[in-house]
Amino acid sequence: MMQPVQSYIRAQGAACAVINAVLNPAITWLGNRRMAFVPLFGDSGIIIDIAVTSIVLSLLVSLFVTPAARGEFRAGRLTGSDTVFAESGVLAHLPSKAWSFGLVIGVVAAAVITALMSATFLLLGSAGFSFAGFVILKAVYTAALGFVVTRWVILRQLLYCRANSAHNG
Repeated sequence: MMQPVQSYIRAQGAACAVINAVLNPAITWLGNRRMAFVPLFGDSGIIIDIAVTSIVLSLLVSLFVTPAARGEFRAGRLTGSDTVFAESGVLAHLPSKAWSFGLVIGVVAAAVITALMSATFLLLGSAGFSFAGFVILKAVYTAALGFVVTRWVILRQLLYCRANSAHNG
């Protein structure tokens, strides 16, 4: 049965968001549950945690989603309009291999998210969060990042598959 790309992206992105909203805060809680306050900067700080999590999350999402998206496309179960592919112009210039795509997206996400969060916290005059607040922050931002990275991985892989099928067909 054929499935439109946008529907596939929503389903996969939602699944990834839920997994990350549960898994990442759980890992944080298991590793740091004795902390009462999480500082913005420092070895155990929010910014370091966000940077590392952004890179690891993006890499893992790419490693898991890439083979699934390619398989769905090759099996003919995904259909994409030219609009979907036209919207993916920047993604076409990024690597198509899962590990390199995930790493590039992760590094960019880490840079953008940590810069935005640092600026926001500093503007608000906050030195950090309570541990519970940090766990909630982690659930929200990893869910959103998981959804967005899943979308980008799927679109990048569909571009790759479409280009290869055009060259081979």
